[in-house]
Amino acid sequence: MAQTAMSRLFVQSTSSVRQSILRPAQVRSYGSKVIPTFTSTPSTELNEALERFRNDLFIPLGLPKRQQKSVFKPKYATQLEHEPITVTINKDEKFTLTPKLRHELPSKKEALAVLDMMVATGDFSNLFAFVSAMRMSNYTINSNRWQYIIRKVSAAGKLNQIVEISLAFFSTNSTTPQCGQTSSGKKPLYARNLAQQVALLLDAPEHSAKGINNDPKYQPFVIGTLLELNAALGLAMSDKLDPSKTDQSVKAESRNIRDYAQKLDASWSRGNFKNDGSTPYETETRLQENLAIYNGMRLSLQWPKASLATESFQARCDELKPILIEQLNSTKNKQLTEDKVAQQLKAEA
Repeated sequence: MAQTAMSRLFVQSTSSVRQSILRPAQVRSYGSKVIPTFTSTPSTELNEALERFRNDLFIPLGLPKRQQKSVFKPKYATQLEHEPITVTINKDEKFTLTPKLRHELPSKKEALAVLDMMVATGDFSNLFAFVSAMRMSNYTINSNRWQYIIRKVSAAGKLNQIVEISLAFFSTNSTTPQCGQTSSGKKPLYARNLAQQVALLLDAPEHSAKGINNDPKYQPFVIGTLLELNAALGLAMSDKLDPSKTDQSVKAESRNIRDYAQKLDASWSRGNFKNDGSTPYETETRLQENLAIYNGMRLSLQWPKASLATESFQARCDELKPILIEQLNSTKNKQLTEDKVAQQLKAEA
């Protein structure tokens, strides 16, 4: 089972979808990276923390590699101190580069403390921009804290924030470990229900993009992840049942698997599965998406009652497999290479 099953739902499969979701007032593009611009909050402490992260972490790590070298390479420190370099982040803002040491950058622990401040103040206006920049900086949030944030944001009546965050950010620990192989369906059930809640939120007019090709809920990745979760849950349920008996919940899962399988097959032409990302970030995103789709098809093939809807899936899996292996060989992201499905693919290569 792919280790990021639940949270991979929240990554979009095309750059056009991503751009339609990002709020221009809060995220600035610099090349392939995003640099956040935070809005003022009633909390002075939170404002200062956000500004520190922006200036000391997010902007330096969002710069092109050549300029990052000027900031982080000790041999350029003296030169940079005497001959400051000013770069244009966007048409309205310039930033002066200063020497920095990577081990002195704001830590992940401090970033999590900023999230806690947002929860404590109830001000989530910068949450989307902050977690997007965290992801760009390779600062991950584990599933327990991610669920905690979702609960707090939901309690504050900010469900739209959850959708926006989810579409830009994925946590690295699965809420469905060993999905499809567990002795209990509780964890797959929880993850599936949470994913479907987000899918329902995507149906809201404010989150529906114009045109089927730009709407996330019609993308193979979103459908494939929902298929993955339902197929895993169905398998976990069926492992516990007496085959001589019928179970209404299993029948319901069979219908869900069949429905999502049909939708995935119908959406296939809208997907981009190739290893053609222009940056490592894009390549890793494509890999995450492909893992979700591949595992969704692989698991659903083990569900015979959905066989008519999955008859094309073996060929689809065979098509994706060499692409996934190539993408896995080109990434150094351990969170991806240690994924169980990824390991199985590499072992079969």
